[in-house]
Amino acid sequence: MSAKTQFAAHLIEPGRVEVRSVPIPIPGPGEILLRIERALMGGTDRKAFLRGHPQIPMPGPFGHRFAGTVAALGPDAPRLEIGQPVMGVHSAPCLTCGLCRRGRHHLCPDVMRDKVLGAFGQYLLIPAPVARQNLFTRPNSLTAERAALLEPMACIVHALELIDWRGVESVLVLGLGAMGLLFAQMLPLWTNAARIGAGRRPERVRMARQWGMQRVYDLTLGPLIEQSDPHERFDVVLECTGKLDGWQEAFDRTAPGGQVLLFGGLPRNTVFPADSYRVHYEEVRILGSFHFAPRDVALARQHLLAGAVDGRDLISGTVALSEVQQGLERLVRGEGIQYAVDPSLELIV
Repeated sequence: MSAKTQFAAHLIEPGRVEVRSVPIPIPGPGEILLRIERALMGGTDRKAFLRGHPQIPMPGPFGHRFAGTVAALGPDAPRLEIGQPVMGVHSAPCLTCGLCRRGRHHLCPDVMRDKVLGAFGQYLLIPAPVARQNLFTRPNSLTAERAALLEPMACIVHALELIDWRGVESVLVLGLGAMGLLFAQMLPLWTNAARIGAGRRPERVRMARQWGMQRVYDLTLGPLIEQSDPHERFDVVLECTGKLDGWQEAFDRTAPGGQVLLFGGLPRNTVFPADSYRVHYEEVRILGSFHFAPRDVALARQHLLAGAVDGRDLISGTVALSEVQQGLERLVRGEGIQYAVDPSLELIV
């Protein structure tokens, strides 16, 4: 690697990551170049590695959860100092379309136009719209590893803000991966309702209990319906498995007048059969949740800085750039929750 190149992990095709030597970007007008301190690989990266993802082109740069320091500033970039610690998210809405004017920034047709990919590298270029809207200074008291949780936390905030919490007495979190466990940590900021969890890994079940869930079911011991009262329903069900049978179970477990939030995404054109009787006569509300708006990012950052969410237990280890492939393979096998990527670790290519 020369002074003008960097090492970065690229997703070549499903199941294959390569570390490549690529040019270090030069920031243009309004852009900021970051030196990456930590990136996180989680569920979205796992899915892209396993089967591809519509928002992650292949072959190409990989990784979108990051924290780092300012390495270079383009002309007219936001006023930051070289070396200043920062945190951010990977997208920004246009702010001018009809959806943005109605406050639905997350549904902006251009929200992914300037998306940031390449956090699994030594340097990362932040486009002007993202630098202007969604890049923030980071206090020294907040580690880069925890700061990289801003993006998943913003997704959680967006989901929790969609729910009408009035009168809610019980919440079921179905699926205890990284996002389900983040829900477990963040739910008390929104509701005092009883929190119940269901997941497939003993260590995740233990963590959910540790974070105050009143009941947690280990689905490796059998289906939820066999471990609990089959007639029990919940006022709110948060579906975090991203599987069709998980969507169905979440809907079936929602109480009359309740709300089921389908957080885990399914492939395009997947048909979800919902009993029309329950939707019409029992007024079960079905909610989708996608991405986040700037207000969600701001609130997530506020909670992160306040220490409301620790998140360290969600990180199962740290890998070098040369170990990104192995880290993703571990996630595919169900080993660990998410892994931090430290580009400063010794690189073997």
